[in-house]
Amino acid sequence: MLGGLFNRKEEARKIELLQTRINELEYENKSLSEHRSKQAARAKKALADKQVADLALKKAEERIATIEREHKKMKKEKDAEPSVRDAVTLTADRASDLLFQIGSLSSRNEDLLTAYLRPGETISDLDRFELDNSVKYMIARLESPTGIALFYDLKSAGMAPQIVVPPFRIPESRWELDNTFDTTQLQAILDFSHSICIVLAHAGETFIGICDRESVIEYKIVRSSVKEKHTKGGMSQRRFERLRDEEIRHHGEKARSVFDALVAGHKSELKLVVASGEHNLIKMITEDNELPLLLRSIDPKAVLEKQKIDKIRVLVWSSRWYV
Repeated sequence: MLGGLFNRKEEARKIELLQTRINELEYENKSLSEHRSKQAARAKKALADKQVADLALKKAEERIATIEREHKKMKKEKDAEPSVRDAVTLTADRASDLLFQIGSLSSRNEDLLTAYLRPGETISDLDRFELDNSVKYMIARLESPTGIALFYDLKSAGMAPQIVVPPFRIPESRWELDNTFDTTQLQAILDFSHSICIVLAHAGETFIGICDRESVIEYKIVRSSVKEKHTKGGMSQRRFERLRDEEIRHHGEKARSVFDALVAGHKSELKLVVASGEHNLIKMITEDNELPLLLRSIDPKAVLEKQKIDKIRVLVWSSRWYV
């Protein structure tokens, strides 16, 4: 009887152990199932991400290939563009010497083309002539505030084509085909000897002078404290810009006062104002001025730093020659 009771207890204990093990296995199975589900979800997401990445990579490769093709095309077009063999800046005296040589040339036939184009004029009127592509390209490309003069041998047996950007505006657009070049209009521009006012406007330092072809008659250099450009962000940058704008305005007012005084002192002989530099500052200085205004490209800082004042006059009367 005792043995039977003992056996039943032993069986109950075994059943309890087996049930505990079953519970453990069920929990482990559930955990593994959840882990497998998460892995499947991650694998699915990874596959989707890979597909997106593959698509992005394909698009990037196609874009790179397109850019490379465009680059090769642009390089090919650039290599095919006509180029200028030589370009020089000549003083009025040197330009006059060269112009004399050009004017002394002659041909047995009327095949020497002289063309003068005012600022903004195109070469469409010259389409009737068989101009070299490099000449057409250069004339179309030049943005000259004074116009362009062209001396061209249509037979290409004499001198190379000469394209000239004069120091002052060409007054009349015209062309002429003859057995000699007509240099009179350009020579008259080079010989321009009336007094002019030159303004080289730069924030903090502005040159204002009265000159003629031979000398600097009178000049002033207006200097003010103007901060250099600021690169920091935030409110400090906005405050800095406001302060700098105020300093530039103050400099412009000082320069305007000097400009008005110099112009008033030479009003009877002045014919023109030639200005270069910062356009907003030029406008502040020359606003309401009755004299014609010609904007030129002359680096005011480079000239003023060297303090070669007469060089300013020489540069203003200089012309640019393209061969």
